[in-house]
Amino acid sequence: MTLGPALSGLAALLLLAGCAGGVDPGDGTAATATPTASESDTATLDLTAGSSMIGLPAELGTAPTDSAAGAARIADDGLIAIVTFGSSTCPQVPDSPATGTDSAVTVTFPTPTDGPCTLDYVPATTVIALPDGVRADSDLSVTIGDFGAVTLPVGSTEAVWVTG
Repeated sequence: MTLGPALSGLAALLLLAGCAGGVDPGDGTAATATPTASESDTATLDLTAGSSMIGLPAELGTAPTDSAAGAARIADDGLIAIVTFGSSTCPQVPDSPATGTDSAVTVTFPTPTDGPCTLDYVPATTVIALPDGVRADSDLSVTIGDFGAVTLPVGSTEAVWVTG
């Protein structure tokens, strides 16, 4: 009997076990687990500019499986919700406020930092402030970084998704 296959299986098991736990922050304490999308979907999004959550709030519906990002108007005319998909430990959280005027805004993202990220693919939702001068009485074109652009219809709070 050779040990090669047994050691390979043990190595794979240890690798999976290491990915399942939190990342050691380096200060000797154990990291807390980040909630998965299914755990966060029932959470309520704090409607304050700059607030974020891992997951997709129920009020934004269900994202298409081929979606890269999305946006939605929320009750406050000066705010929108931006949803991006990626690692739950390294979510792509946009800068706030958005830039633009009248009926077109652009949401930008900070340069990602180096570091370990999980290979899961979950939504992260962030509330973004709109710049002064954005009209609440017209459709709003939202460019979501390099993900693409969507148009949010006036009067609708339904999410619109970048797909494809």
